[in-house]
Amino acid sequence: MLSTITPLAYLGVAVWGWQSLVSELQALAAGAWLDRVVEGAFQLVAIVLVVRLVNSSLLLLLDRSLRRFGKDRQIATLQSLAPMIRTLFWLLGGLVFLQNQGVEMGAIYASLAGAGIGIGLALKGPVSNFINYLTILLDQPFEIGQVIQFGGHWASVERVGIRSSSLRSLDGERIVISNEDLLSQTIRNFGDLPRRRLVHHIGVEYQTSLEKVRRIPALLQQVVEQVPPAEFDRCHFVRFADSALEFEFVYFVPGGDYVLALNVQQEVNYQIMEKFLDEAIAFAYPTQTLFLEGGSTPPAMPSTGSSANSPQVISAKT
Repeated sequence: MLSTITPLAYLGVAVWGWQSLVSELQALAAGAWLDRVVEGAFQLVAIVLVVRLVNSSLLLLLDRSLRRFGKDRQIATLQSLAPMIRTLFWLLGGLVFLQNQGVEMGAIYASLAGAGIGIGLALKGPVSNFINYLTILLDQPFEIGQVIQFGGHWASVERVGIRSSSLRSLDGERIVISNEDLLSQTIRNFGDLPRRRLVHHIGVEYQTSLEKVRRIPALLQQVVEQVPPAEFDRCHFVRFADSALEFEFVYFVPGGDYVLALNVQQEVNYQIMEKFLDEAIAFAYPTQTLFLEGGSTPPAMPSTGSSANSPQVISAKT
């Protein structure tokens, strides 16, 4: 910034000296064209220095502000957009210089508008790609290294370009997809999860006593709390299923690390099997009960009287 302010001061001194010199030498009848050329040169240098000063001070101010508020993601976006911001200010400075030189700006604006329409039609594809690129930079639906899901694919982001993005699938294949096609789909970002929610269902046999059924939620809570960093949420007896008494329990794993969540889930499952084995609680499995006419009442069922037409109960395990 100081490297720009100092030349501006020198330029101001030079302009003052030139105007004073010309004023003193009017008797020499210096040509007006020379004065106009020199003033134009001074204005050009002044505009160049001012544009440089604005670009450097504005970008520096934005960078310092983002760093102060801890916006690291926005800093990367600002660095990507810096060339475009500088270009806009240079174009604005050029228009100001032409206007100060007495150029008819109406014709220039009309020419730029017509040229913009033609260029826009010719460069529809590249402009669309650039807008999609800006959308990714500004909205930040994902970042480099994060795992996302789109269109049935799971992949980690490796590179984001102006036209396309490069991703690496979980199987190792490289996926190159245009930013337009990528943004047109629903993107699920698993890279910035504050915590992962795991929901599980467990079924126990109908022969399980009511006392043990009442104890199962507490047993599952105890199991989850013994497996760090899992955080227990809830456990409920949710329904009478076809062949089981079904429980639903929920716990959380901090962070978005999928492998960590699988490791925690695996250890929880081990602990549940061990706990149920100690408590003599049996997991349910699909069964079917067939009732046949003409049989006798099975011993397990309480008898209400003999009858030649009592149904026969047969359990078939499947």
